[in-house]
Amino acid sequence: MAHGPIRLGLCLAAFAPAGLDGALRAAGQAGVDVVDLPADSTFKLVDAQRLDDPEHHAELRTALAAAHIRVGCVSNSRDTQLVLGPHGPHTDPVLAGTAEEKREYGTRAALGTVRLAAGLGAPLVRLMLGVPDLGRWLSWWGSDVSWSDNVEAWCSAAKPALELAAELGVRVVVEPHPKQVAYDPASARALLAAAEGVGLCVDPANLAAVGHDPVNAVRGWGSDLAAVHAKDLQVWQEPFEPRGSGWSRYGPGPAIRFRALGSGSLPWPEIVAALLDEDYRGVIYVEHEDALLPTDQGAANSLAALRRLLPSASAQGRTW
Repeated sequence: MAHGPIRLGLCLAAFAPAGLDGALRAAGQAGVDVVDLPADSTFKLVDAQRLDDPEHHAELRTALAAAHIRVGCVSNSRDTQLVLGPHGPHTDPVLAGTAEEKREYGTRAALGTVRLAAGLGAPLVRLMLGVPDLGRWLSWWGSDVSWSDNVEAWCSAAKPALELAAELGVRVVVEPHPKQVAYDPASARALLAAAEGVGLCVDPANLAAVGHDPVNAVRGWGSDLAAVHAKDLQVWQEPFEPRGSGWSRYGPGPAIRFRALGSGSLPWPEIVAALLDEDYRGVIYVEHEDALLPTDQGAANSLAALRRLLPSASAQGRTW
């Protein structure tokens, strides 16, 4: 386990097929003691019908204590997506229904996730609330509609969860992603400026996937930077379609796929150095999304790569 200024953690979403006990056991075997716990109903690591139930919180605390694991962040990215949508067939696998039914479902999930975070003593809750209109990426002739309208809609829709989080002493964080109102550094800055107290979870691979520099992605946020996700990235540059597993697209750009650290093209030595230069003192959560490697192996590879880059104690500097 790291004992320097930055700790290493694990996102448990990839370990969901093993169930909560199996996921916690895998985290311990990987040598981490802090996790990002997804509360999404699709992962079934927690009881999505009991997110606000103190008895369920107590059950989860017992399991965490037995595994010697603490929760640094509770996340919800699929149920809460229905707060802002889209509200059509894209989100029917989570809940089929009217737009209003989906919004109500997503809002209940967001509030329950905040209560779960508080009940587990987690300082952060990462909510991905969706985006009402991706067409606002572009400017349209004769129209004054812009991305700021999405930011305004996010602030309005997020207000109940933000108020509850403030009451319970939990900090809401957002993660820039093409399916979210905060999708790049500029839109993230706009959202942070409009929503007081909200923090940022940066995934350099997500930002690199849409053309942003992954090193600069972690610079300049100051105390707004509350969490970091770690995975690597491959970008397909050939004129024909890629072969193999895991390829997808983030919009009109080239195909991309996520890999374990060391299997892609991201400069993680420079990213970690930038985090140290920025005095980041949070957790780097390894997020396994590598379609070519078994989950345990991919997570182990990523953690080993980060351990080689992070100081285990105070650096002595030049001694000669």
